[in-house]
Amino acid sequence: MSNKKKKEDHTKNKQCNCDSCVEIRSLDRIDRVSRWVLGTVKWIYDYGYIVGIGACDSNRAYPFEKFKKLEQAEKKYLISSCETAYKPFKKYLLFYICYLFGAYFEQCKRHKIEFKFERDFLMIQLKSFRKMIEKFYKNPNKKTTVWFPMFDNLFGKKDLNLNKNFFLALFPPLKEKQLELLVDWFIENKNEEIVENIFYSAAHYFHMEIDEKSSFLKVKETGKYIDALSFTLTDKDFEGFDKSILPTTNAIRFSFVYLALGSQKELVNLFLNYKQTDNLIKKIITIGPDVSYGLQPYKS
Repeated sequence: MSNKKKKEDHTKNKQCNCDSCVEIRSLDRIDRVSRWVLGTVKWIYDYGYIVGIGACDSNRAYPFEKFKKLEQAEKKYLISSCETAYKPFKKYLLFYICYLFGAYFEQCKRHKIEFKFERDFLMIQLKSFRKMIEKFYKNPNKKTTVWFPMFDNLFGKKDLNLNKNFFLALFPPLKEKQLELLVDWFIENKNEEIVENIFYSAAHYFHMEIDEKSSFLKVKETGKYIDALSFTLTDKDFEGFDKSILPTTNAIRFSFVYLALGSQKELVNLFLNYKQTDNLIKKIITIGPDVSYGLQPYKS
């Protein structure tokens, strides 16, 4: 295909058939990125918020027989905290865009696929991400690691929907034009320092998760959960990732929170000052509590 033809395919309102787009669509590689991003963020929700608050504590609150014996104040605290745990994850829409594309970039690099800062190419990954979230919300495979079966009947309440609420939080009702606006915003601001920070940090973390030579992957493969949970990066882990700002003082497992908290204000300003606007997106990214490393167990 000629360069002229490739360019035309990217500018027309139809599916792009350039070499890179065809190859990336034909493989499971975009789904791998979507699953990784979902898993990385949901890990904070699962372990920082629901497990962290003590909702699954086998000494106190789990299973339901133990929960029934708790004082009313503690029961109320656990239920109300879990019911609202999804809310902090809603407003980081811009962050998810930069984070997703950073992991996508690394996946393309690993498989020698040309990464394109172009709408059609990026929309392939974004739509894959949205489709996967929608599937988990509407018709989930509950055997996967991003679905926590223990949450489905927590406190004896089947209507808590702790898994589904998380996926709904990451799935605002955006139309095609709004998704394209987000992608165009990302392309326009791809060289902004805050965007690069998230983009290349996500690429770095994705690399650490799947590269066979990665020190983090080697620790994970030992099967020692505590070691993987507390793993922190050292200077040698940044070779080839000089633009990454992943923390070396916090465990890599919590880096999503570290990055999200440090970038949200600047990302919002970049969008509010962008040449195009959208009221729904503005509302999503400016309303709601900040994400945190987790919730605190009940204290009497």
